[in-house]
Amino acid sequence: MIESILNNKKGLFYLLISALFITIMIFVFLAYKEYGYTDKQKIVETRVKTINDFIKDIDSDSKRAIYISGFRSLIALEDYVTKAGQYINNTEELFRIAFYNGTINNTEVEVLENSSYSEYLEKLRVIGGRIGLDVYINVTRIILRHDSPWSVNVTVTTYINISDKKGLARWDFSKNYSTSISLISIRDPIYSVFTYGRVPNTIRISNITDYVNSDNDTTQLQIHINNSFYTENTLAPSFLMRLEGNFSSSPYGIESIVYIPELLYQGVGYDSSRSIVDYVLFTNITGYEEKACNVQNMPAWFRIDLNHTVKYEVNKLNYTIC
Repeated sequence: MIESILNNKKGLFYLLISALFITIMIFVFLAYKEYGYTDKQKIVETRVKTINDFIKDIDSDSKRAIYISGFRSLIALEDYVTKAGQYINNTEELFRIAFYNGTINNTEVEVLENSSYSEYLEKLRVIGGRIGLDVYINVTRIILRHDSPWSVNVTVTTYINISDKKGLARWDFSKNYSTSISLISIRDPIYSVFTYGRVPNTIRISNITDYVNSDNDTTQLQIHINNSFYTENTLAPSFLMRLEGNFSSSPYGIESIVYIPELLYQGVGYDSSRSIVDYVLFTNITGYEEKACNVQNMPAWFRIDLNHTVKYEVNKLNYTIC
């Protein structure tokens, strides 16, 4: 009887030990599984943060890249017009190709070397690869438009796919990146074409507002003319229109007054009977036939059409119409 009780106690003891061991094993297994899940979750969170940071970098860097590629593409187009001696009729398409590929008419452009948008995208792919990301960016549209007389806006529409090489996370979306590009310091194509590149004129905004003072002093007007500064005028063509030889009016129109002595010095002939507002003098545009001649306190070569006498305050001076 006693032996039976002892055997039962031993069996119960072994049973308790076995149950405890199994319980501990289950606890260890569950804890390990929970730890593994938590660890994996942290890895995924880290990769998500990495991709988010990478996308933020694209958002901030893309504007800079668009500005560089866009500004240099505009320089390349003006240079192409200068060398060809004629205007282009597909500005936006040539701009897209120059902007993305760095070429004009299948010829690489020096000013765009290492500065095309496709090269920027390749750099993103390489940088992404270094941090374990597969980066695919496809440009689906490039739009070039004026957003002011002194700047153009370039909008790049892209499809973006970014994924972790281990398949932990993935982003897939479309987005527009847009940047305004200044036209200041870019050469005016109509000067380049008309003067055969001998008298280039860069776009510089005039800070003169009063051309003729109350004493009929024309000093400020002559400073404006002598430097061929630019001012806004909705009668004039915009910069993009100037690239195409389109001299119609534009809400983004700009114009300068040609400094005639520089033309003469460079041996460039011109029609002395025409107004010396740039797009009038350099073209056969009509509607500007009547001109102010023999203007008080102005050089003998100064001629300006009646559409511009008020703007440049010539109406304050004594002049004859010829």
